[in-house]
Amino acid sequence: MSEDLVQSATHSIGHYGYIRLGSTKLSQLKRSKYVQGKLSLADETRKPDGIIFLPRGGVKAVVEVKQPKELTAKSLPAVIDYYSVIARAVCNILIITDGKSSYWINPHTKNFLLDERGKRIVEVFDPKAVEGKVLTGEKADRISSLIEQASLCVDESNDQLKPLNIIDPSSLAKTVWQKIWINTGKEPEKCLYNVVEIFLFKFLSDNGVLTGNNSFQRVLDLTMESPVDALTHYSNISRKKIKALFPPGADNTTVINGTIFVNEQGEANTSQAGLFAEVILEFQAFNDKYGSMRHINREFKTRLYESFLRQEAGVKSLGQYFTPRNVVQAIVRMSSAATLRDGARMCDPFCGVGGFVLETIVENKTNILNQYIPHNGIINPKIVLKGYDKGTDEKEDERTIILAKANMLIYFSDLLALYNSEAHLKEFSDKAFNAVFELIRSNLGTFGRHGDEPYDLILTNPPYVTSGSASLKNSIEFNGSGSKFLPIGRGTEALAIQWIVNNLKPHGEAIVVIPDGLLNQTSILNYLTANCFIRGIIALPSRTFYSTPKKTYILAINKKASADEVQTEPVFTYLISEIGESRDARRIPIAQNDLNQMEVQFKQFNATRSRFTPTDLRCKVMGFDVLSAGKHWLVDRFWTKAEKAALGIEDDRNEVDEESFVALAKEAHDEIQKFLETYDVAI
Repeated sequence: MSEDLVQSATHSIGHYGYIRLGSTKLSQLKRSKYVQGKLSLADETRKPDGIIFLPRGGVKAVVEVKQPKELTAKSLPAVIDYYSVIARAVCNILIITDGKSSYWINPHTKNFLLDERGKRIVEVFDPKAVEGKVLTGEKADRISSLIEQASLCVDESNDQLKPLNIIDPSSLAKTVWQKIWINTGKEPEKCLYNVVEIFLFKFLSDNGVLTGNNSFQRVLDLTMESPVDALTHYSNISRKKIKALFPPGADNTTVINGTIFVNEQGEANTSQAGLFAEVILEFQAFNDKYGSMRHINREFKTRLYESFLRQEAGVKSLGQYFTPRNVVQAIVRMSSAATLRDGARMCDPFCGVGGFVLETIVENKTNILNQYIPHNGIINPKIVLKGYDKGTDEKEDERTIILAKANMLIYFSDLLALYNSEAHLKEFSDKAFNAVFELIRSNLGTFGRHGDEPYDLILTNPPYVTSGSASLKNSIEFNGSGSKFLPIGRGTEALAIQWIVNNLKPHGEAIVVIPDGLLNQTSILNYLTANCFIRGIIALPSRTFYSTPKKTYILAINKKASADEVQTEPVFTYLISEIGESRDARRIPIAQNDLNQMEVQFKQFNATRSRFTPTDLRCKVMGFDVLSAGKHWLVDRFWTKAEKAALGIEDDRNEVDEESFVALAKEAHDEIQKFLETYDVAI
């Protein structure tokens, strides 16, 4: 190793490293594993001024630092000609700079590099700013992007950059998840927690948050030497750094909590060192083929959890059904989220992994997402967002809210790439991840939480369970919250509806996914009529949700300011047949998505409720008096067979899951018993 390499410090530019050299030959760089591939005898003796490199990924750019007088229009061609020989031996990028002007060159053609629009790249690379650690996050992100783009597309015949590669790591996540699952036999969701943890580790490294000894590259280097040392280093150094950068909130949860590669105390589980090494190498192989995790496909962000947790074992062990992302996005777009202003409050009281809250953020950049951009180092959101989930002091019960926080971190990837200082990350932790998502450590969960300032908007898919709900109601009484709930309805969905109405501001809006059973309970329908304006009821198809045939609906309401208010406006109803993905175990994308047209019709209806005329046969507008006069609000039954036939719809079979069947059988038994007792018939 040359004296330069021994004495030179590595400086970070995003997830790349920069070393200023002088007398170091390319042959010495090759022996130190900076250069990959063969060198000719002539190339071995060449000496670059500096290199930008990716640990274990080789040299990405050669940097030559010159005085301004050496870079005149007359002398520049000779400088390019001379140093291109050095650069093309090891990479596809030559940067010639005086610190104030920079020239990005394809060393193979000796032409200037061009951006996606065909214009010459003039981004200034200032070695002194890099070495002095005064390079801004925005500047580092721009340089990293240019280097990554050029590395992937510049060659002997191409000088122009292609648009930035937006990574979809779905195949990687699936491969790693299966590898962990097969090797450990752990539950699907536990395997996913560990996939997400390593994904965050790589993502934070690629975005320049974790550098040097904390970085993915350092663990990768150790992996090649000793998997045990690599895992030990990850658990003792890198993982602790992540937890320090993203400290826990008041509920004592943070963004990671995998327990396959480390134990509950965070110590390395060295028996899994070999598997850990395989996972690290899978991530690096993906990087080599497709690029870094700096810019992630939105579809991957939105569907990461449902792609893996839809397995029946994962769903049942978590005790909840994950709302398909197309349904979440449709509900967010139907809602008033885009019109929320400073001081407004939005909540998902049963948030799971956070889909409704996070989609509300990314679907509404101007008024919501932009409020998380730091100004003078401070994040000060003016619109309050809250997501609650139930848990206990058991580690297993913390994981869903941890996934929600990790999910938010992934959604904020572009912001974190720009604002990645430790001070900014603490702001994100305090004002975003921990402020938005909260674990309520009690058996009652959200049902025991009262006294919040009311909300302008509630979007949620509450739990709907009939079996055991009586015990929950008893617990509510025991904990002194009984006065908050009327003795109406059955199942947890009846409690959820009451919590939602109780916690809305007057005229506040809620859009809720509910089961069919709630819409034929007279006591609940009367409660809704007394307290709310019914704006819309949308019938979803059977098997919208993973692992259950339960029939569900979207209910849109506004809370009345006074019980004296009477609804005179009609109700929007819509019949959904398909949701843009198959409703089988595969859940693959399909062309038909009735949710899209439903959104359009609902927005038009909301703008002129009394005058709206549907332009879609799937849509009906009903007078509220007609709806309220019926014994149920199962709106799909309001279409005749002929109308459904015209739409190509066959009536759904009345499927129920095992729990619902037992509940229905018990209900029928109780009704028969009452009937027989009325007529004094012996049972």
